[in-house]
Amino acid sequence: MVGILVEEVMTDKFSKIDINAPISEAIGLFEKENPDLILVFDRKMYKGVVTQDLIIRSHLKWDPTKAKVRDVYKPAPVITPKEDLSRAAKLMLETDLRSLPVGESRKEIYGVISDIALLERVAKEQFGKKRVEEFMTSDVITLKPDDTVAKAFATMRDHAISRLPVVNEEGKLEGLVTLHDLIIRFIKPRFKAQTGEVVGEKIPPFSTQLREVMIRGVITIQPAATVRKAIDIMLENDIDGLVVVNEENRVRGVLTVKDLLLPISRMVEKETKFYLQLGGDAAVLSDFTRERIISDIRKFVDGYEEILGSEGIIYLYIRRFNEKFRGVHLYQARMRIVTDRGILIATGETWGAIQAVHDALRAVERQLLQRVELARDVKYTKKFLEKLEF
Repeated sequence: MVGILVEEVMTDKFSKIDINAPISEAIGLFEKENPDLILVFDRKMYKGVVTQDLIIRSHLKWDPTKAKVRDVYKPAPVITPKEDLSRAAKLMLETDLRSLPVGESRKEIYGVISDIALLERVAKEQFGKKRVEEFMTSDVITLKPDDTVAKAFATMRDHAISRLPVVNEEGKLEGLVTLHDLIIRFIKPRFKAQTGEVVGEKIPPFSTQLREVMIRGVITIQPAATVRKAIDIMLENDIDGLVVVNEENRVRGVLTVKDLLLPISRMVEKETKFYLQLGGDAAVLSDFTRERIISDIRKFVDGYEEILGSEGIIYLYIRRFNEKFRGVHLYQARMRIVTDRGILIATGETWGAIQAVHDALRAVERQLLQRVELARDVKYTKKFLEKLEF
């Protein structure tokens, strides 16, 4: 545990909305107050949260002129003021939220705690003296200036990431594109067009090249810099990630708030721990299917603990198509596993959500076994050959 309580970091200022309010009211709150999220209440009872991303994605399923907050909010746990910050970090990772409600119960909400405020406080301790290179993601996916916005969206979707450095042929940083900026510029106008706000205005095409929309003069940090300095830079510039470059401006990694929350969350317990984040159409899965998928992934992680490492986050994006075969929907499962030993990416697509996840896990398994074979680990060689059907 960190030894610092939530009540030391929380704030009693937060945005809230009634569950039966129209989505337009929530949009107004985001534009006026710019919160990480809005707490949703049913009268005096806390129910969950709504974020900008949840609202923007809602236009795919609901008429934005008629939808209510109850159509787009998602449940989120309440953390008590006396709990340790390591517990708050753990919950943020598990729920994929930047802030959490603080209170004694769903009837007594006192405030919220944000990820950056948590990190700012922990960085005042020994943790803040550690180097950026200890926590950054070094396996960085990049794009070129002449790549399109459509490719950026597809790359972020397939790899479950929210920022992409844009580099030249020499690997030197030229710009940055973030999911948030692309949503605001390319998705939100389409969303607003449905409500009549921007009808007749020209909406930029997805074929736009990144050189036309990327952020220039990117805020960066070097691998040897301290975590405290990184957090200070994030706070000063109101950002949740930094591109890590060497002295020649070549990209060496990316450091995000989540990268820093992970080691803090591990202080809750010492055993191997992986966090699973479900996205996409996971909400439509039955309780049985969801629990089965979580159980199967847990068994997979336990079985490959020696290769996977001791910590990580598993991003699982479930997509359900309209096509059916004998009454079963076609599903796609895109999985990205970020561990302290690297990144693994796989996709499975077949009839049924469980089988699609199994296909993705088998693809991950093949990558793991190939990795071990390349390392000439005799212990797993036989299993590797069996998987290749030799």
